[in-house]
Amino acid sequence: MTEWVQSFPWPDFAKQVAENGVTISLGPATGYVLKFSNGLVAYLSGDTGITAEQKLVVHDYYKAKLAVINIGDVFTTGPEEAAWVMNTMVQPTSVICSHANEAATKDGKVLPNTRTALFIKNTQASVHVPLSGKTMEFDGDGKCTQGCR
Repeated sequence: MTEWVQSFPWPDFAKQVAENGVTISLGPATGYVLKFSNGLVAYLSGDTGITAEQKLVVHDYYKAKLAVINIGDVFTTGPEEAAWVMNTMVQPTSVICSHANEAATKDGKVLPNTRTALFIKNTQASVHVPLSGKTMEFDGDGKCTQGCR
């Protein structure tokens, strides 16, 4: 049993969580803003929910043009929350959805009735879905220039 399970205030619950392969992080929300040599500013949401910093820091100060946001709905924003964050707070040119916790594509196409499809439907920015073995490239304005869906 891992150390966090032994020290968790509800050890039976923690044991069930660990046995089912679920992890829990109760730390502060953490995202990252990266600036690339071509001038692109990208926001990586990390495992977080909605935070005021997404508007104040990511949009207002850094003016991120590309965002990678988790849409899995477990300790992160779900697809509708993530779309709201992108549309009203971060307002990037492009978004890469990630951490959906589902098989979201088949033969390179997004499956209907998935978190990923719901996120795409509700997001105003250009949404790009990561595919295994495919590399995407973005210019300094956040527009996908290669490997785009």
